[in-house]
Amino acid sequence: MKNIDLGFGAKLALLLPLLLNLSVSYATENQTMDTPDAGPASSSSSPISGAQTYSLTDAQRADLAAKAETGDAEAAFRLSLYYTFASSDEAQRIRWLTIAAKAGHVVAQHNLAYDLYMSGKDLAAAAHWAAESAKNGNAEAGDLLKEIEAARAKARGSHP
Repeated sequence: MKNIDLGFGAKLALLLPLLLNLSVSYATENQTMDTPDAGPASSSSSPISGAQTYSLTDAQRADLAAKAETGDAEAAFRLSLYYTFASSDEAQRIRWLTIAAKAGHVVAQHNLAYDLYMSGKDLAAAAHWAAESAKNGNAEAGDLLKEIEAARAKARGSHP
């Protein structure tokens, strides 16, 4: 009987709840962002695709970037979502995710840790961001940190 590596499934199980926790309100926010006096979208609105949920106009991106550059963690995280789901620009996604994480955004810290871990580029930085996220109240980050530390131990040639 073959051994099955469940590592990917476990990693997916860590990321999925975070993606599901992303606010659905972004869809409503985007529909009304250009018209601040407009009320919430009606229930008869047409469905929004995943990419449309995170879509931003040039003006919205500029506004969020200005806010993010002055320390607004939520604005930086919102930009990271745009570059993840609507634009697929890896460099910009990591840039804004890092800014959000440094500004204390708990989900950004977890996502950055996960990205660094999955890429294998910098396990020490991955451990740092997972620890920050856990310290800031993200229960799932503790499990991620354990997994990262096990990978670091394995990379050093020792056992966890």
